This record gives sequence, C-alpha cells and structure tokens, in this order.
Amino acid sequence: GSMDNRDFPDADGNNVSRFTAVQRVVDRFIAERESDRVGLIVFGDRAYIQLPFTRNLKTAGALVQLMEVSMAGPRTALGDAIGLSIHAFESSEVDDRVLILLTDGNDTASEMTPINAAMIADQNGVEIHTIGIGNVEATGEDRVDFDMLETIARRTGGQFFNAEDEAGLRDVYRLIDEATTADVRSQSWRPRESLVHWPAGIAACLILFGYTALLAG
Repeated sequence: GSMDNRDFPDADGNNVSRFTAVQRVVDRFIAERESDRVGLIVFGDRAYIQLPFTRNLKTAGALVQLMEVSMAGPRTALGDAIGLSIHAFESSEVDDRVLILLTDGNDTASEMTPINAAMIADQNGVEIHTIGIGNVEATGEDRVDFDMLETIARRTGGQFFNAEDEAGLRDVYRLIDEATTADVRSQSWRPRESLVHWPAGIAACLILFGYTALLAG
C-alpha cells in the first residue's frame, strides 16, 4: 500500500505516487531492451510471476501498465521474490542472470530471509541490483531497509541505488543498462578460430542479451 504514497517528485517537481513513477520508468526501460529477454515478478503477501521470460516487449509493457498497487497483497515478501526469481532463471535458457529488485518496503512476509535468498542467488550465478525508494525513518511495513538492500546487492556482485525522485530512478536504470550492456558486449565479441563457429557465436550472442528480469513490489 505504501506505493500509493504521493511523495515522489516527478520530472517537473510535482509529487506523484511512487507507483506511478516506477511504472513509467520501468515501462520505458523495457521498451529499450531490444533483443533481451525480460521477465517480471510482483510481490506482496507472496511473490508471483507476472511475466515469464519473453522477447515480446509490447506484451511486457502492457503487463506493466496493468499492474496495480497491492495486487499481490499489502505486505512485502522480498526474500520469497528473490527465491522465485532464482527458480525462474533455472527454468529458463538464460545464461546471463541479472535481477533488478525494486522495493519501498521492509520484508514482512517471506518464508526465506532476503539475505539467505541473496546467498543462494549468488551460488546460482544471479547478480542482483537493488533499488530502494521511500522512507527509512518510517515504521513497520512502510520502512525501506537500505542496509539490507545494499547487503543483497553486495553479496551477489550487484549495486545498490537510492532513488529519491523520478529523474533519479531513470538514472539508476540507465546506469544498470550501461553496466549490463558493456558486460554482454565483452563476452559476445570473443575471437573465434574458425568460421565454422560463427553460427554458434550468433546463437550465444542472442542468449547473452537475454539477461534481464525485473521485480516490482
């Protein structure tokens, strides 16, 4: 429910709901993924796969627009959302596993703690970038735990970001895009000994670009 709070400055300095800002930025990020595979998980009382991995960005964008505050319940199952993402990666053909985890609340509903989930994610080759928005001084459900989000990112080789407004949130996604794109390119252009390997190289390139999963909750 805290995602409904109208305390998030947009590009014009007007306060909009956190959810509205996140929805706009995530929709734009997805639209620019080109050949990537994108998945979407929402979490509240439980974590749910809103969208399995797909290259159909129009469908992904449409599902982002259909999301609603508290559609998965009013609480925050952060650790379980990470666990579900690990399962989604394991069930897919995606080799490069990058998870963007965004939340404005504290974990209050998970069976698995977020830190334990992060350790398992690291063991399974999942790199997690965490984004925190909201109020660290709040209590209960509304309090966002930046320290925990930073620990999750650090344990998986990712980065933690504090997004204070919509412009900052766009910058975060841009930085993640640049970092992951550079990593994919460095792996995709390894020299090969024979032209026989080029078809396999092209296939590998497509898999490498299919790396992004998004979490919102």
